[in-house]
Amino acid sequence: MTRAIVLLMCFTVLLAGESAYFARRCAAGFLRLKGERAFFRNDHEKAWSRYGRALDLGGEREVLETDQIELLLFGLDQEWAGVRVRTALPAEQAVAQALNLAARRISETPFKAYAWSLLSDAYFHAARLQRRSAPLDLSSLSDDPMEILLPDDRLGLAALETACELEPNNYIYHDLLAEKFVEVGMVETAAIHCRRSVASYPFLDNHHYLLEPDLAPELLEAAVRGFEDSRLQESMIPRGVIESEAGELLRRHGDERRAIEFLKRAVALSPDLYEAQYSLGVASHQVGDYEGALRHLQEAVRCQPLNPAPHVYMGMARQALGDIQGAIDQFRLAREKDPRSFWYFQLLGEALEKAGQIKEAERQFVAAARTNPKSTEAWASLLAFYTRHRELRPLADACTNLKLMAPREATYAEQCASLGLEIR
Repeated sequence: MTRAIVLLMCFTVLLAGESAYFARRCAAGFLRLKGERAFFRNDHEKAWSRYGRALDLGGEREVLETDQIELLLFGLDQEWAGVRVRTALPAEQAVAQALNLAARRISETPFKAYAWSLLSDAYFHAARLQRRSAPLDLSSLSDDPMEILLPDDRLGLAALETACELEPNNYIYHDLLAEKFVEVGMVETAAIHCRRSVASYPFLDNHHYLLEPDLAPELLEAAVRGFEDSRLQESMIPRGVIESEAGELLRRHGDERRAIEFLKRAVALSPDLYEAQYSLGVASHQVGDYEGALRHLQEAVRCQPLNPAPHVYMGMARQALGDIQGAIDQFRLAREKDPRSFWYFQLLGEALEKAGQIKEAERQFVAAARTNPKSTEAWASLLAFYTRHRELRPLADACTNLKLMAPREATYAEQCASLGLEIR
């Protein structure tokens, strides 16, 4: 009997302890969700408080400490970008706390690349704080970019390189390193990581720095090599897509003839790929091959019948070939497929104006402004149209709206005055 009572008491104690443990874990999970909700509302202080309380209740330490690091770094990013936000901690404390938390995460899970990337962000913020607080020492300036880096910058680069080594096929870490090396003037080193990044994930829009208009030639060539490397690897990405992305990169940076080589291979491999047909049509138009442009743009329409973009360049190609009526038809199709875009109204209006259909052109410019009442460009185009055709009775709304939207622009006031209108 005594033995049974002892066993029952032990079972009761264990059950109570386990129930208390699960109750605390459930409460911690609920607090974490509330912390995430506060984070999404940009209430950093409340999010920090709830994450801390969740930790005190025995919540998952790895998850919650990672949440805390992300919260601190996001606040520092916003503050650095000039966004007015009440961060969880002052900048100096936030950097120190982020470094401590990231170091703890790495000591427990040194094999996780994401922890190393968070540590690198914290080091980079520490370097920014040091530059902001310390006066510039002109004697420290050097032609060697590595010599002007602060110790925290070097540690940040080293941490990010470790993340790349742990996940060599993760394009994000290579892109971060490429951007950081470009920032400090080490373009050749950046090109190495750019090539690896593109080879790992050959989609142009995911490598934002490659879309910058002043892209260094070394980075452009590295990216092209990355696309070429990617098509040699086993991948779920079709080779036609890779060729198309490489061609689009070259086209955007003004090397249309080289782009056409890639794009021709793309359409041969994937004739139903809209992006390849459209880019090849645009590139052909840019080099003056208007007949070729029309062929590929018509194929693009076949691939995506509802997309208005191919009709724009088809209209431009028709104009270049002297077929103004054909151009009008194409611009009208683009406008019908997207009746909100100011640009399509404007292109159609200009084509009608060239064809001598002034009243119909006026209707297009007026419709563009009426459809886009908050667009300065739309009202300015309408005003410019009336300036070109002074015999028409202009709309006073154009001057009134331009006064409200661009009060400091004297050109609009002069145009209105020349038409006998005053900006109210």
